[in-house]
Amino acid sequence: MKRKLLTILAFAGITALYAQVQQTPMIEHFTQASCGPCANQNPQLKTTLTNFGDANYVRVSHQTSWPGVDPMNSAFPSGPQARVIYYSFNGVPATSMNGGATGPPNTIVTSSSINNAASNTTPYDITATQSWASASEVTVNIDVTNVTGEAISSADRIFVTMVENEVTYASAPGSNGETSFEYVMRQMYNASTGAANATSGSALGSIPAMSTTNFNFTITNLPSHLRDKSQVSFAVYIQNNATKQMYQAGKTDLVDIPGLISVSAASTSVIGAGYCNYDISTNIEFTNNDTDATVTEVIAEYAINDGTPIQQTFTGSLSTGQSTDITFPASTLNGGTNVVSVQIVSVNGSQNWAIPGAISIADKTYNKLNTTGIDAPIFEGMENAIFTPGSVFSRDLSTAFFDVNASIPENQFGILDGPSAGVGAIGGFANSNRSIYVSFYNIQSGTMNLVMQKANLGTGSQLSFSHSYRQYQTENDRLEVFVSTDCGNTWTSVFNKAGTNLATLPSSITPFLQPSAEDWATNPIDLSAYDSMDDVVIRFQATSAYGNNLFLDDIALNTTLSINDISAINAVKVSVSLDGVMVRSQGLCSVRA
Repeated sequence: MKRKLLTILAFAGITALYAQVQQTPMIEHFTQASCGPCANQNPQLKTTLTNFGDANYVRVSHQTSWPGVDPMNSAFPSGPQARVIYYSFNGVPATSMNGGATGPPNTIVTSSSINNAASNTTPYDITATQSWASASEVTVNIDVTNVTGEAISSADRIFVTMVENEVTYASAPGSNGETSFEYVMRQMYNASTGAANATSGSALGSIPAMSTTNFNFTITNLPSHLRDKSQVSFAVYIQNNATKQMYQAGKTDLVDIPGLISVSAASTSVIGAGYCNYDISTNIEFTNNDTDATVTEVIAEYAINDGTPIQQTFTGSLSTGQSTDITFPASTLNGGTNVVSVQIVSVNGSQNWAIPGAISIADKTYNKLNTTGIDAPIFEGMENAIFTPGSVFSRDLSTAFFDVNASIPENQFGILDGPSAGVGAIGGFANSNRSIYVSFYNIQSGTMNLVMQKANLGTGSQLSFSHSYRQYQTENDRLEVFVSTDCGNTWTSVFNKAGTNLATLPSSITPFLQPSAEDWATNPIDLSAYDSMDDVVIRFQATSAYGNNLFLDDIALNTTLSINDISAINAVKVSVSLDGVMVRSQGLCSVRA
């Protein structure tokens, strides 16, 4: 009997020494709101994970900076970029499971592979919870437990990521048509201190046998870019920093947030038709989605180009599901580019609603011509372009504006500085650093316009500009120039070239990113038919056939310039980067560094 008892005790000791728990699969998903292949492949990933059970895995979606517009990346670019560098890859969509090599989402994450990952065991166990003291203060508590009978230190880094489980837009925020995004990375925190921007995680030391290491921190400065606080959770994952092997993952559950009001709003603006009607009227449709609270007051406002806000207040009673229209007094836009910002300032006297900033209301851009013309001669060598805040590209000119569909970002149609991009002097005839870059290579179809402000012409009127273009193979990308004397109501074509007629050098399937001096052509256009006219408008229209790239520079109106004279146009230059320029491939959006 004694021998049998000793055997049982010995067996129990061995079991405790080597005890393991089931590993929770960790999915890191790299995607982007303007990546076409992402929109095609993401639904299958969602289906696979839903079938596996949302409670049975941890997922973080990293919205990357390429190939185009993505407001989720713009809000917190350093987090996704850190994980891209961590795994050393350059194409989306991509997925890593448990720190393994990245690959196509539906190759890495299949019903079989995720079940196999869930069958793995690990000596680490993670328990994570979140608790909200108010709508502006959340505490995260994390326990990392060693379930074995000896000390363990295989995992040496702990990462804590704030995610929004679901981010929904009324209309697609990028060019691929997606409006709903899951488990979007919003911020990364140091597990030990709670400091934000902890993209490299924090140290996880050795954990003694059968012991727990606790991390606890409180966040009072929540990210302003959150769209819905009620969708906030935290993903916790531990890795070996050298091998990238993931040892365990956990996540917090969504919880009720005290004092949070669930509301939504969308804005519409009616703009005067054409380039010279400056009228604008703005309306907000506001809805109370809260099951408990009655909305009795809403203060809303809008502003044009960050000018003095115009406020409007609703008072009344909105119960669950009820809506109201908040209409602002009619106003007028300015000449040039107008950014109209609309937001909800407060609900029931506070800002404790699910979306802390402007509720589902995106800034809208409207372009109008100046009310009075600019006297010729007019020269534009892209000298005075100003950076868009937070961007290295520009669409800001005093002599013209970019009139383009929102799905085409600045890094595909905008002003580019060659030296900063590592491609040398890309201005006309290599006499300057900067030109307009039209990335037909990345734009499958569509038109985009550069509209010059009204000009008052003298005699001997002439338009001149430089361009450099090559085809991909046999595509007919087109550049056309139009003239209008009635604010753009009617247009007359004065220049129209496409394909081989537009090309200044032979075709190539390699992206055309570095025009040399000999790759340029000058285009003089007689405008004497418009002599002595005021308010003459010139429009450059580029139409993509998915070919290769076009560069446009040295725009001169009402003067005749030699090639040597053109160089005098170019002075102050804008620095930009080619980071984010998409390279064409099958089923993948890649980035050229």
